[in-house]
Amino acid sequence: MMAWIMGATVPFGVVAIAMGVAAFRTGWVIAPARRSVRRPRVYGIGAVLVGTGLLASVAAYFVLPIDVVSRDPWLAFVGNFLELIGIALVTASRRSPRCGRAPHPAA
Repeated sequence: MMAWIMGATVPFGVVAIAMGVAAFRTGWVIAPARRSVRRPRVYGIGAVLVGTGLLASVAAYFVLPIDVVSRDPWLAFVGNFLELIGIALVTASRRSPRCGRAPHPAA
């Protein structure tokens, strides 16, 4: 069971990091997300954080010895925290960038 979870999670993490680096460096975004992403650099940072979070979660739950994780329980939550921040950045990349203050509608 552990090998199956690691075997499924590690490739997703590596692919997410590769997509994030491509989006950050060149502005390239995969086809299904291309229409909705308005800020590819923010999308790239978010994808890198999601991939890093996946790999950190695998390391904390399956690679590190159990006595290390039980002694320092925050290690188990670092990957989850990185994933949540990455998901927030990917979501923020879909919003339009602010180009200054819009005039007040009543003005």
